[in-house]
Amino acid sequence: QLVAWMRPAGNGLGLLFFSLIYHFYQNTASQFLSRQRRANSLFEESKKGNLERECIEELCNKEEAREIFENHPETEYFYPKYVACLGSHRVGINSQDSDSAIPSDLRTCVTEISNQCTPYPCYKEGSESCVDGQASFTCVCKPGWKGLRCEDDIDECRDPEFPAGCNQKCQNIPGSFHCMCEDGYFINDNINCVDINECLLYPSICEEPAKCVNTPGMYECQCPPGFKYNFTSRTCNDVDECELNVCDGTCINTVGSYECHCDGRQGLRLAQDHRYCERIPVCVDLHDFKHPEMLYLGEQFAGLPVIYLRFRLPENTKFAAEFDFRTFDPEGVVLYAESSQDSWFMLGLRGGRIEVQFKNQHTFKVTSGGKAINDGQWHVISVDELESSISVKISKEAVMSINSPESLFTSVNGKLETKVYIAGLPNRTDNVIKPINPRLDGCIRGWNLMNQGASGVKEVIQEKKSKHCFVYVERGSFFTGEGLAYFNIDYSDSGSWNVDIKMNIRPSSSTGVIFALVHNNTVPLSVAVVTKEEEEANLQVFLDGVSVATLDSLMLCYPDQLTVQLNVTPTEIQITANSSIVSYMKSDALQEALERLNSTMQNPISTYIGGIPDVPLPATPVTAFYHGCMDITVNGQQLDFDEALSKHNSIKSHSCPPVSAPESHPDAPHLHRK
Repeated sequence: QLVAWMRPAGNGLGLLFFSLIYHFYQNTASQFLSRQRRANSLFEESKKGNLERECIEELCNKEEAREIFENHPETEYFYPKYVACLGSHRVGINSQDSDSAIPSDLRTCVTEISNQCTPYPCYKEGSESCVDGQASFTCVCKPGWKGLRCEDDIDECRDPEFPAGCNQKCQNIPGSFHCMCEDGYFINDNINCVDINECLLYPSICEEPAKCVNTPGMYECQCPPGFKYNFTSRTCNDVDECELNVCDGTCINTVGSYECHCDGRQGLRLAQDHRYCERIPVCVDLHDFKHPEMLYLGEQFAGLPVIYLRFRLPENTKFAAEFDFRTFDPEGVVLYAESSQDSWFMLGLRGGRIEVQFKNQHTFKVTSGGKAINDGQWHVISVDELESSISVKISKEAVMSINSPESLFTSVNGKLETKVYIAGLPNRTDNVIKPINPRLDGCIRGWNLMNQGASGVKEVIQEKKSKHCFVYVERGSFFTGEGLAYFNIDYSDSGSWNVDIKMNIRPSSSTGVIFALVHNNTVPLSVAVVTKEEEEANLQVFLDGVSVATLDSLMLCYPDQLTVQLNVTPTEIQITANSSIVSYMKSDALQEALERLNSTMQNPISTYIGGIPDVPLPATPVTAFYHGCMDITVNGQQLDFDEALSKHNSIKSHSCPPVSAPESHPDAPHLHRK
């Protein structure tokens, strides 16, 4: 057995000492110690020398190894391992049962020391080769791999340094990637996705009337507007746009479309975008100031009193009343007083003249006299009970002296208890001597009742603006845009029918219904002011909601009144006005509309002024209440809104605020807008 070891020498050369154990190795050992260095050939003087010849076939010292590697790091790495190989293979300490990692063959052992690529240090799947270096190695990676040993797969789908370039979907695989496409695309040049045109590939993919429209990645079966394609039934079905909240107001779905409606009865109209609602604009401002100490007598259409007062006075007290009074109304009750059901007094107006009715236990009378005072001017009215008569004066001038042999009212227990009702009649009072319409559109001020001054009245009317009067008024009927009036008018004419209307109008708002005929929730005929521009409007006639005639005039939405005449028969419609231009629907379509109207006019018809009732919104394009002044004559009869079957309380039957205040008029303090 040969045992070897090494000790470093001063000059860096290792000295080997061998101990001869067996005689058989004696000569070999002598030869090993006495080997002479061979002369180097030209090849051995090259850069790396000849490792095979110098260190395997022969033995080399550290200096000779340095000549082979020509660098210090690799020499320092090689030589200790080389000595270990010599110790193992020359001396024979390695055996087949050894767990040593040193190869059994000396050549293999020595060669692997200097070749860093043996054993193969790189990741086989990710590397192409290994490049041996100076005590190091370099792994050459295949495309798609990285890392010191090419052990890391490059995720081209995420790594910004190695982008895959797929324009849709990317799938990473070991050492590479795979580009994929969304549905409706095909792969081109392994990277880019191209849209499939299904409409060209499958010409019958959509059923008529739908048309195939190619879109990126898919296709659409495009139906006409207002319809949506059903791929199951292959049909175009109507879209209910109203479910999509397309309208600000009320939405009505129609076949293939929809309609937005705004309730004009709430002061709204459809905006120009045909979707949203907006306030109906005021086009003529009115001088609608009110006075808190002027009592309006026409507050309630029901004809009930607007104020009730109760006086308890000494039994010898005489009835007395004095107040300023103003009206254009020809008929109505100004004042009603009673001490019992059989003892009462009424002051009213009939034909514009003062009328007195009274009844007590002794007598009853109806008397009228004096000039007409329904001229819109203020008049001082006074009523005084004298010893044996009743005196009525207008502006201090006596117009009546009515004999009354006894006291007008009866006292009880030494007290005269009198109830005074201003304007209208109490509910239970229907037994006046001569029937009279109790409704009165008028005003009173400066009242003194039972010689008690304005006690009790002033406080009541100041609390409620609906009881206040306009400071200035002119003749006409005023519609506030809040309600309408209803009449029952017979339009029959010698076996046929005729609608003949004459009206003087001054609209204050640019949209509103003036006149309408209604039958079973339909509006066969209507006349309305319709907004044209912000401060302009025209007048239109509608038959079953379709405009058949349009009147354009600069006098609409203008401070002056416009006189309009309309005549409708089963075969003709004609509308005229001063300073206006009229256009009609085409003749054939107009005749068809008139035929439908003629059929409807054979049924009971209701007449509405100033608006339409609560009919479905699609029944007519204009539903707004009229706002402005008017007087109207239908088939020769001027309509008195006090005589209507019903009327909104806001409508002033016989007075209208002017556009501006009169130039000369006593100033009224404490004016305020209504």
